[in-house]
Amino acid sequence: MLGERTMSQQIKQPGMSVAPPKFGGEILRARKDAGLSLDDLARRSGVSKSILSQIERDSTNPTIATVWRICAALDRSPESLFRVGEEEGAGIAQLSANATPEIQSEDGRCRLRILGAIETVERVQWYEFQADPGGELVSGAHGNGSVEHLTVLEGTLTVIANGDTKIAGPGETLRYATVQGSHVVRNAGDVPARAMMVCLL
Repeated sequence: MLGERTMSQQIKQPGMSVAPPKFGGEILRARKDAGLSLDDLARRSGVSKSILSQIERDSTNPTIATVWRICAALDRSPESLFRVGEEEGAGIAQLSANATPEIQSEDGRCRLRILGAIETVERVQWYEFQADPGGELVSGAHGNGSVEHLTVLEGTLTVIANGDTKIAGPGETLRYATVQGSHVVRNAGDVPARAMMVCLL
């Protein structure tokens, strides 16, 4: 994979500037719980020791591909790393805009805001997906029985999965199995696109 890109995770609202959530400490905690050194995790994940160290210190923000490699090495789901702002036992749990994690694709043109709750991550995951023109998100298989649902809100998106290709516009939904091989979500249009993405596991 290419070297680390710095993600633009900042979610801006009128009249305010907010910082992205931090999750390096959770990776550090998971690594220590697994009894792994930085060298061990680097070998398992294929992510360099120096990059892992930067991620754990929250001095760099990893790409989606890097997060998935680290999580696979730790036997953790990506969503389980993002616990910032969740209030247990509250009548209504509320996450501020900057506590909703956002990760970026390898090409820097796609963003996933992780909306799913930690409690349901093993069964269902959902995201707000945004893609600039030319953006492409390439994902590996999610496992036996997994199905992804993509509902386009703005622009158009092309999905390539299971030997098939479909294009969807606003209000349309594409559903496709993600059991084996890779699948691609691409913005081949000339305007930004936005969608809701739900993965059932």
